Amino acid sequence: MIRSLKIRVLVVLLVVANLAVTAQVQYKLDSKTSSIQVQGTSTIHDWEMNAETASSTITLQEDGSLEKLSSGNFTVDVASIKSDKSIMNKKAWEALKEKKFPQIKAKLLHVSQNGNSGHVQMELTIAGKTQKITDGFKFTSTNGTIKIEGILDLKMTDFGVEPPTAMMGTIKTGDEIKVAYTLVYTK
Repeated sequence: MIRSLKIRVLVVLLVVANLAVTAQVQYKLDSKTSSIQVQGTSTIHDWEMNAETASSTITLQEDGSLEKLSSGNFTVDVASIKSDKSIMNKKAWEALKEKKFPQIKAKLLHVSQNGNSGHVQMELTIAGKTQKITDGFKFTSTNGTIKIEGILDLKMTDFGVEPPTAMMGTIKTGDEIKVAYTLVYTK
């Protein structure tokens, strides 16, 4: 009788655990329709670089609400951040210490959503240094696709990155950069 009760309790626990797991949906970044652009300044002109390789997954409750985010991560390969100038690419990769830290990573900690906008708190790791940051975003969800857009303002030196220079220091990049992103996730 006690054994029968234990088995019933175990079955109920397994059913409840299964319902909790199935109520979550994992979304993956669609790299073909997503874009990440790094924008900055220098003593000569403004510049931009695009991240060509990124991967990300987020796990949400079935209703697609970002506030019910249970996990999320994001990775960009440093060597995939490119401009149309190979010298600029090399300088950027050196500044980001690409040989030692080949990836930029973000781990989502908390999301608050208010309609089609919200804020995300994350741990962002660049060149081996991790900072907690908060950023605003815009959000849409249609037919199993989630689109997140925003502009992240950063300082290179906050991550131990020395802004690159060229021509023996006569050309200097500014410390402040913007990361404009459009991230498209699908089930």
